[in-house]
Amino acid sequence: MRAADRETSSGERAREDASRRTWLFVAAAAVLASSPAHAAPTEIPVAAEGTHLSPGAVAGLRDALAEARRIRARDPHAPIVIALGSGTHRLAEAVRLGAKDGGSAEAPLVIRGPADGSARLVGSQRLVPVPVPPALAARLPAAARGQVRAYRLPSSVRSARIQAPIVLNGPPAPPAFEVYDGEGPMHPARWPSEGFAKAEAGEGPSFTLAGAPASARDEPDLWAEGTWRWGWLFEAMPVVRTAARGPDTRLTLDRPPFDGFRAGAPVRLVHLLAGLDRPGAWWRDARSGTLLAWPRGGDEVEVSVADTLLAADGASHLRIERLRLAMARGDLVSVRGGRDVVIAESVLGPSGGRGAVFDGARDSGVIRSDIAGTGAEGVVLAGGDRRTLTPGGLFLRDSRLTGYARRERTQHPAVALAGVGGEVAGNYIHDTPAYAVHLRGNDHKVTGNEVARLLQGATDAGAIYSGRDWTARGTLIAGNFLHDIRADADHEIKGVYLDDMASGFTVSGNLFLRVDQPVFLGGGRDNRVEGNVFVASSPAIHVDSRGQTWARDAIEDPESELRGAYASMPVESAPWRARYPRLPGLLYDRPAVATRNVLSDNLVVLAEPFRFTDGGSEAEQTLARNRGPVNPSKTLPELARNSDRPEDFAALAEGAGLRLPTIPSDRMRRSLRAGAPFGR
Repeated sequence: MRAADRETSSGERAREDASRRTWLFVAAAAVLASSPAHAAPTEIPVAAEGTHLSPGAVAGLRDALAEARRIRARDPHAPIVIALGSGTHRLAEAVRLGAKDGGSAEAPLVIRGPADGSARLVGSQRLVPVPVPPALAARLPAAARGQVRAYRLPSSVRSARIQAPIVLNGPPAPPAFEVYDGEGPMHPARWPSEGFAKAEAGEGPSFTLAGAPASARDEPDLWAEGTWRWGWLFEAMPVVRTAARGPDTRLTLDRPPFDGFRAGAPVRLVHLLAGLDRPGAWWRDARSGTLLAWPRGGDEVEVSVADTLLAADGASHLRIERLRLAMARGDLVSVRGGRDVVIAESVLGPSGGRGAVFDGARDSGVIRSDIAGTGAEGVVLAGGDRRTLTPGGLFLRDSRLTGYARRERTQHPAVALAGVGGEVAGNYIHDTPAYAVHLRGNDHKVTGNEVARLLQGATDAGAIYSGRDWTARGTLIAGNFLHDIRADADHEIKGVYLDDMASGFTVSGNLFLRVDQPVFLGGGRDNRVEGNVFVASSPAIHVDSRGQTWARDAIEDPESELRGAYASMPVESAPWRARYPRLPGLLYDRPAVATRNVLSDNLVVLAEPFRFTDGGSEAEQTLARNRGPVNPSKTLPELARNSDRPEDFAALAEGAGLRLPTIPSDRMRRSLRAGAPFGR
């Protein structure tokens, strides 16, 4: 080919390439311009209670969802924002979203409040004040006269029992209603008004109580609650019969407490008019439908009427953002099935039940939110398929949880993880009588959390807990900061409590500061406790082999909970053999023995390092490169008494020649930033 021909051919190809690039650019721009991800969302404003409808606004969230469905019918990929205006949005019953609601991965349906968090979605009704009936006024305690107000209750809650029984392994038990004043939840009038009395004696469903008000014998909806036998179990049951027993009162419950009574058990009577003797209490007269209440900070009182606020059943690609959700009888948000449902930048609580429940959903959860004042758990994350070990992808991240388990004081943690592959990361969990995390299932991650000041008044409980299932393996508890978790002389609690043969956990890189029994291995095997720092926390690691001693029945009885959990999982299947090769032959591998636990690279300061009891043997474990008790510097004892900053102990770990535990304090402290929206 001649040179001129080659030059002409090269020029034509260059022009063709330029033309092709121009066409591709124009086509891409047209696609982007028409893409729903780049289209301006359609906004549906929702007017708050007592505000005027602006053009285009609707009167309630249900109307907004109906409008969103009409828009989706015309354009399935349209981005839609339901914008709740500043103020209160009141629901008498749950708003329900189904599989046809939600959005798409590129354009999720967004239910959003203003940036300042001033939109409140509540399931309560304001009560109308009425005169105090003279007959009831005459029965009030002297301190309450002139202070108590009367209100007319809505018909839906006039005659129902004030609550459902709270018992071990019972179903979720929301109250018939709760009462709220300007400071938050009030409580049914009780005796004693503070603390608990002591049960004198108990047999079957009956017990004797000294000093109870005689008028309690005439109460038609009287309850008794307490830790009847075990400090780890709080139960509440209705009283069905009362009788005088000399100067004392004999009370009969509708059922015996779990494992019966113990002498001196702390109990109290609930919902008796004689206990309405201080602010924050209330009592309901079912015959007249009258509520008597001693409100704090003004006379305005509300009762919860909606079972749930938002219930998503099979909905996917949904966002709930910048809202304050409160005052449902039960759970505030319920998500069942579906995928990619996220609650963000929101406040959940108070409520009678749980803050948010994710059951069978995928890739969903809560981020950057506050959960406070829930009656039971803060968040429930149950997802994934254990039989195939498929993760559910549920999460709780960068949030603050406190004051949960307000009504159900035990067995109801800040977050309950079940299934496979849940994540609890970067949260601040603090100041409540209940525990922080309950773990069921496999391959969860509990990382970068701060856990503090829990389990006041509890016993035989742990801040992070799992137990009674050999197959619930693969969970990582790492990089957390646990501090100030201590009991008085009459109680005993733990930090990470791997109870009743819990096995296959990794506890790594955590800092324990002023924690009783920070890592407790109760009969399990194949656990790894590595690279942790224990300061003023004794004994740092406990190991027992209870399956050889007092818990032998759990190993030998084929009907036991432990053996039942093992039999229910396909441990011989390919996924399980690959992930947990020691499980298939466990019943033939000395199952009663606590063995093959690895305790290595831990640093112990101002504490005792190890305790082996109940048949637990050091020879059955692997101990390597642990340091301590270390002789502290002059300043360390003061830090150990007063510091609550993990960074104060970083040099200590480095100076001992250990790898520094990964403790992302900036993440954990995010919840404490003063002035940040929603308390973060």
